[in-house]
Amino acid sequence: MRVTIDLDRDIIIIPDNFFKKIAEENEKLQKYGAEPVKALDRIKHSYEKAMADTDNRLLTQSNAKTTTRSKKTMTPEEAKKMLEAEAAKAADNK
Repeated sequence: MRVTIDLDRDIIIIPDNFFKKIAEENEKLQKYGAEPVKALDRIKHSYEKAMADTDNRLLTQSNAKTTTRSKKTMTPEEAKKMLEAEAAKAADNK
């Protein structure tokens, strides 16, 4: 799923089906016993991860289409651990 940051208007543009896709992903997470992820937390997570590694994750549009970076398949156990770590981090920040 792609999200665009418009620097001229200071807005974040999401796909029309963004919340529907997040709901579908959350259903899968719940099926495997993991906690659902809030839509805005999903954007924040990806933004923070990309900004933490701009040498590899700051790409031009044409380079993003040809990058060899691929998604790693995650097991339900890995997803649960990641989500629990994110939840703990969010709880610590409150």
